Amino acid sequence: MTDGELPIVERVAPDDEQPEPGRRRFARIRAAVGRIPRPSFHTRRGRFIALILVAGFGSALTVAGVTAVSWTETADFCGRCHTMDPELKAYAMSAHREVPCAECHVEPGAVGWVKAKINGTRQLIGVLTGTFPTPIPAPDHADLPPTSATCIRCHDPKTLVANGGPVKLVIQEKFREDEPNTKDTIALVLRPAGFGTPSLARGVHWHIDSEVDYIAADTRAQTIDYVAIKEAGGEAEEFIASSQVTTASDVQPDIERLSAGGDLRRMDCIDCHNRAGHGVPTPDQAIDDSLSNGTISDDLPYVKREGVDRLTADYASVEDADRAIAGLRTFYAARYPLVNRLQGQKVDAAITKLQAIYRLVATPDMKVTGTTYPNNLGHQSAPGCFRCHDGAHYKVVDGALTKETIPSACATCHTFPQIGATESGVLIGQRPASHDDRLWVFSHKSSVNALDPAGTTCGACHTRTYCESCHDTAAVKVKHQDMMFNHAAVIAETGYQACAYCHQPAYCAQCHADPVLPDPFPHPAPSPSASTSTSPTPSVPP
Repeated sequence: MTDGELPIVERVAPDDEQPEPGRRRFARIRAAVGRIPRPSFHTRRGRFIALILVAGFGSALTVAGVTAVSWTETADFCGRCHTMDPELKAYAMSAHREVPCAECHVEPGAVGWVKAKINGTRQLIGVLTGTFPTPIPAPDHADLPPTSATCIRCHDPKTLVANGGPVKLVIQEKFREDEPNTKDTIALVLRPAGFGTPSLARGVHWHIDSEVDYIAADTRAQTIDYVAIKEAGGEAEEFIASSQVTTASDVQPDIERLSAGGDLRRMDCIDCHNRAGHGVPTPDQAIDDSLSNGTISDDLPYVKREGVDRLTADYASVEDADRAIAGLRTFYAARYPLVNRLQGQKVDAAITKLQAIYRLVATPDMKVTGTTYPNNLGHQSAPGCFRCHDGAHYKVVDGALTKETIPSACATCHTFPQIGATESGVLIGQRPASHDDRLWVFSHKSSVNALDPAGTTCGACHTRTYCESCHDTAAVKVKHQDMMFNHAAVIAETGYQACAYCHQPAYCAQCHADPVLPDPFPHPAPSPSASTSTSPTPSVPP
């Protein structure tokens, strides 16, 4: 202050006039922003700087958006919801675990992307409101992208069908549920008769090389009632399940009824490979693998049987399952005290492994077990191939049923399984003319005088284990000549398992309204929305 100037007195506002802390903070921020130099947009330099700022902000926003969208199509994002826990575990065990979820579940293009986001929003609302189903149903194949936009992008169908398709040797070790956990080795070759002769070879991928249409009673296509086949240059053929036939001499009304009640679908990759990205081993398969690699010791009596029983039971929580599996100690302490005392570490290791397997195959919170989602690839844990190849789908000619069925013999898709304690020879070659006789399986005993084919012409193709595949079972004890009029007594003598060795429940259902053979593929019943048939017991050809 200089001479002659009045002193500046700063007025201090009373406490009730002081600005609020939030307003003071905002004022400081505004003052700080005001001190930032801002070029004038009326100059060339200012407009250039503004353009750089807008472009940079837009680019950052675009990159962030693309990254976020890409993340929503990954397993990491899809697995954030606990409802997807079973699918995520199965995905991690599948051969497609490196493939993003959207590659199979989202149709390419903007329309597919929008449909997927709408569906995802609907699912999110279900999770937030707690209205999601348990278990989560498998998607209807009609809601998935066509296989031409998914599977065929990586898998060339030409290599799968050329000359009957590739030959694949399958060797599996299976353990019985008896006291010593007897190990059997099963060997077979995937592909039917006609090896080396392209004109005769028809591999399993023939189904996608021809026009095969079908009508199913449920969205999962676990029950197939009608099949129409049209091969290149050939005539169309129709087959209908015997359970859907009212009158064998005129099945056209039944076909029309099925057509009106269900959609005609074209068979493609996912009709068989329906769990390609989410395959879960059954408890039986998982225990066989563990016994084979030694993580569960086959020295423990009945460990296969006890493990399967405990893994397939219904539990309210993982903790309940752990307690039930830990009960294996009590079992051995009571039944095999010496085993429990001398091999206690093996018992503990088996319990630990079984508890780990349970966490992989089951999710009690979502009511998911190892059999919740049937796998149609093969026919060991679910009907799979037997949905059509069950011996009970009859050919229709001129509106009437014939005696011809969709082939259901063991050699339809693969060689006859070789079953034994060790690996045996697998048959690859032409069938002799004598084997074309439909009754050869019964009449070959007149040409063979020993169980061991060594030293005979049979030995050129067969090994002893091939013969034992049947002769070690009760199947050879069945008196087939008495089956037509006295089969109840024959079954009582040899047991259901002897019949189930060759026949499927659908075979008996041609005449019996009630189940005769035990269901080899137990799984949850279809939802009430699935269509059911109330047609009377059919009249089928003898």
